[in-house]
Amino acid sequence: MPLDAAPPEFHLHFEGEGARDHSVPGSALAQAIQALQRSVHLLAMAHEGRDLGQRLRISYELERKYALVFKLPDKGGYDIPYIIGNTAGTLFDPNDVAVVTEQHQAVLAAVQANDTPALKRLIPLALIRRQVAAALKDMQPPARMGLVVSIEDYRQQKLLDGRTASERLAPILNEPVTPSVHPRLVTGRLDALDFQRRSLELQLPTGRRLECSYNEDYEPVLLENRREWIQVRGEAVLDENDQLKALNNITEILEVDDSPVAVDALTVDGTTLAAAKPLIFPVEFDPEEGFYTATGAFHMLVTGGTRAEIEAAVAEALAILWHEYVLADSDDFSADALSLRDELIGAF
Repeated sequence: MPLDAAPPEFHLHFEGEGARDHSVPGSALAQAIQALQRSVHLLAMAHEGRDLGQRLRISYELERKYALVFKLPDKGGYDIPYIIGNTAGTLFDPNDVAVVTEQHQAVLAAVQANDTPALKRLIPLALIRRQVAAALKDMQPPARMGLVVSIEDYRQQKLLDGRTASERLAPILNEPVTPSVHPRLVTGRLDALDFQRRSLELQLPTGRRLECSYNEDYEPVLLENRREWIQVRGEAVLDENDQLKALNNITEILEVDDSPVAVDALTVDGTTLAAAKPLIFPVEFDPEEGFYTATGAFHMLVTGGTRAEIEAAVAEALAILWHEYVLADSDDFSADALSLRDELIGAF
C-alpha cells in the first residue's frame, strides 16, 4: 500500500435479531472491539519482533501505533467502520502500520477460505497463530444474545463471516503443537543457587519452580539478589499447551528496580529541554505480570517489561504529549487540553 494512500477501511458488522433495532448491548460491543484489537496487537508484536513475555502486555508505543480507529456506525444493522491507524500519525513509521494492516486482511482471508497453509505462512509461530485465532473467536457474543459479528471490507464483502467463524477457527485452535522455543523474559524469585553446577532455581508467580543454567558472569547480580525477584532472559521452551517448560541459553539477568523514575530533561525531535525541577514518576513492579508501571504528572500511566523499558516509556510518553499539546495548533483545544498544555510548558 503506498504510504500516501488512505488506509483500507474495514467494517465490524453486528448481525442477527439482537441488532435489528440498530443497537447492540454494550458488553457485546466492548467484547468484539477488545478481541479484535488484541488480534491486531498480536500481529504487530510479531511484525516488530517483540518479546511476548509471560503474558501479553502492550507497550504504550504499540497501543497508540496500531490502535483501531472507529468511525460512526453506518445505517443498516449495526455496522462500524474502522481502520488500523494511530492517534499521532506523524510520530510513527506509517510503513509498519501498512504492513500490519495488510497482514490483518490477509489473515482474515486465510481463515475465511479455510487456508491453513496460507495462515501458517502469514503467522509462522504457532503460539502467536493460536492466540490470534483465539482473539478472533472471542469476538463472538454468547449465542443467547442473538448476534454474530462479521468483518467486511469497504464493499461490504465478508472477510470473516461471523456465522461460520468458530467452525473455521477450530482447526487452528486444535492443531497439535510440538514444544517450541521463543525468546522470553521470565520473572521469578531467586530461591536457590548451585555454584558448582552454575544453576539457579526460580519460583515463578504461579508457584512452579524452574531450574536454569547460567554463565559465571552473572554471579554478582545473583548473589546480590538471593530471595529477591529477578528477571531472566533466555530461550523459553514451551510445551504443547504453550506453557513454559524450560529456559535455556540465558542471555541476561536483571534485578528488579522499582525506585521512582526521575526526569531532568525532555528530548523532542533532537532538541533537549531542561526540566524546571526534576519530575518524579512513582514505579511499581508486578511480579505476577512481570511488568513495571509508572504513574504521575500529566495523567501518566505507562508500562514496560524491564527497568530500561519503563524509563524509555516515560520519556516517550512525555515526547508524545509535547507533540500533541505544545507543538500542535491549540486553537481548538478544550479547557482541559489548554490546562495540560500550560502544565507541560511550565515543566520544561
